[in-house]
Amino acid sequence: MRRLLVIGLLVTCAGYAAWEVAMSRATTVRLGTSGYDLTYTMSWGLGMEEELRLTRVGAFMSGPSSGSIDIWKRPYNSGLALYRSRDGGIYYFGLGYELFTFVPSRGVLRASCRVRFKPSLTPFGLHLSKLTVAEDIEAQDAEASELFNYVESGQPSVLPSSPPASKYYADLVYLGKFGVVRSGGRGNDVEFAPADTTPEPRFGLAFNCY
Repeated sequence: MRRLLVIGLLVTCAGYAAWEVAMSRATTVRLGTSGYDLTYTMSWGLGMEEELRLTRVGAFMSGPSSGSIDIWKRPYNSGLALYRSRDGGIYYFGLGYELFTFVPSRGVLRASCRVRFKPSLTPFGLHLSKLTVAEDIEAQDAEASELFNYVESGQPSVLPSSPPASKYYADLVYLGKFGVVRSGGRGNDVEFAPADTTPEPRFGLAFNCY
């Protein structure tokens, strides 16, 4: 009897693990000449989770990871905005929950909820941040997209060769955005939409750790 129970538990666990793998979607982009690949994964299990993971090019073992981040109000609060400093020394990842930064030369990924780690705003970004009426913000920044939004299918999933300067953050360039594809239902694919096909999300590095 005990043996049957153990076998049953093992079969159940194996089945659940296989189901979780089947319900995971991921896409990878190479971070220019940094020597690292960035993989964004969405897991549609009992809930919904997202994760970013960095792997040195050619390495068998994966590198630093954000860990699984539970998405509330799923799937509408999923997505990742990708930025880089002008000199290429730091990458910034905006997921809305924490601010992640990665320094390729050190191989260090850091997460923070401290305001002092926020990048400085451009004059336009500073002006926009002081507006409190949604209609005024939309009128002055009508072309912006939202971080928490779907991406269109068929994206090239490569970084732009000449990324634009960020509209909102000083000394940063906007590279693109990861997100759930706008089609189907539960278990959608995820893709990377580069900056030359998708407008920069408004304040894509804003975060709320509450």
